[in-house]
Amino acid sequence: MSSSSSSSTSSCSSSTDTNDSTQTLIPGLPNDLSSLIISFIPYSHHSRLKPVSKSWKSFLSSKTLISLRHNHLKSSHLLCIFPQDPSLSPPYLFDLQHLSWCPLPPMPCNPHAYGLSNFISISLGHHIYVLGGSLFDTRSFPIDRPSPSSSIFRLNICNSSWDRLSPMISPRGSFACATNPKLGQILVAGGGSRHAMFGAAGSRMNSVECYDVEKDEWIALDGLPRFRAGCVGFLVGDGDEMEFWVMGGYGESRTVSGVFPVDEYYRDGVVLELKNGGKWREIGEMWEEGERRRLGNVVVVDGENGELPGVFMLDGTDIFR
Repeated sequence: MSSSSSSSTSSCSSSTDTNDSTQTLIPGLPNDLSSLIISFIPYSHHSRLKPVSKSWKSFLSSKTLISLRHNHLKSSHLLCIFPQDPSLSPPYLFDLQHLSWCPLPPMPCNPHAYGLSNFISISLGHHIYVLGGSLFDTRSFPIDRPSPSSSIFRLNICNSSWDRLSPMISPRGSFACATNPKLGQILVAGGGSRHAMFGAAGSRMNSVECYDVEKDEWIALDGLPRFRAGCVGFLVGDGDEMEFWVMGGYGESRTVSGVFPVDEYYRDGVVLELKNGGKWREIGEMWEEGERRRLGNVVVVDGENGELPGVFMLDGTDIFR
């Protein structure tokens, strides 16, 4: 599941990027006013409105639309829901302003791979990225074992089109991931080959990479202090003080009665100072022995006016901060 906020599209120009200003959107009205009116229409109706005219199709597929929604709507956020294996089941976009759903095209399908799970979906600008995951590949042996994926796909919210990008250096699923909108970067850390169909089976890794959106390339960063999969990641700070936090996850496993593998979960976290290719430092444990076994889903809400971000953990019906 990924949330896409048009607040992250502040780099979009206020002028129409793909819409020819000589084309009339609504006869009798200035294009600036017409653009504002059309921007209030829910996304669920856009596919039916694009055939109205070339000018409507151009405007409804432009970044200007997202910029206008951000500037003039009280709640301009979008929520994109990805089911298991989005190459087979299409994702859905939920418009929080109009409480409406609309389906998006499924991710490009690989005829040899199936059952994708433990991938990461994350938003950056007017795009949503689907990274890695674990899947089954008919070309691998044995075929009943999951394989990590290095594939990266990008969904353009403006025109609902998919692109395949440069793959990660190391294939991985169940990893920590965060975006740096100001620098146009995506960071990934840890992960492995675990699949939802299996318990503690699968590999673990400690490699860390950074993706440059502009260059479409990955570079390797200093690896985690130890193997860590099933972890969560987020950025803290601003400018030169930016840090990449990776928390929780599992690294080792033990067996019950010598047969059933069980994950050994970490209670601590590690932090990477991004300035000048910094090193990792370990931070204290999140809870005492016996309090918890693992992290729930973690959501990070950016702080305003210089405030620190709020980190929330969702675990069943409980919410922790």
